[in-house]
Amino acid sequence: MQNKPYRLYQAAAFKLRGLLMVPPIAFLLFWTRWEWEYEAGVWGIGLALFLPGVALRVWSQRYLRYRLRDGKGLATAGPYAWTRNPVYLGNLLMFAGLCVICELPWVMPFVVGWAALVYHAAVRFEEDRLTKRYGATYVAYCHRVPRWVPCIAVEASLPVPSASLWRAATVEWQCLLLAIVAVAKECWH
Repeated sequence: MQNKPYRLYQAAAFKLRGLLMVPPIAFLLFWTRWEWEYEAGVWGIGLALFLPGVALRVWSQRYLRYRLRDGKGLATAGPYAWTRNPVYLGNLLMFAGLCVICELPWVMPFVVGWAALVYHAAVRFEEDRLTKRYGATYVAYCHRVPRWVPCIAVEASLPVPSASLWRAATVEWQCLLLAIVAVAKECWH
């Protein structure tokens, strides 16, 4: 991995990644045309995508000490042994599920595509920062673990997560906000 200077759009994507997801989420909440009116399928399929996304985010937080304020360190165990960006992959699953739950599965390629573009730019910025901070250790990790598509890593022993399941789940409260979007839309109709 080459250490390239930050591009302004990558830094902006990193800093504003949460806000950049507001327009597609607002669209899902307020758009009511061409909805798929199959309640059992909508909730079943949507939750089958959404809940694994939440679970992946919580699992990731158990190894990512940054948001838990347990000190800073390079996360390379747990889901980070399979992909460098499990939190963003969890987000993509949640957004895909939200599209279905909001009865707009045809919007999924646009919402997930938008999120993937934002996250790709944010990740490029993060990678430059992590390379500067951790140097050769991070570069070696990048050569071992793919950026997006998970590879099944066989770990000799399962590492102990740095945080309890409860602590990891409590920092993921914003996942509930996405679920509230779907419930609000259902009640609003």
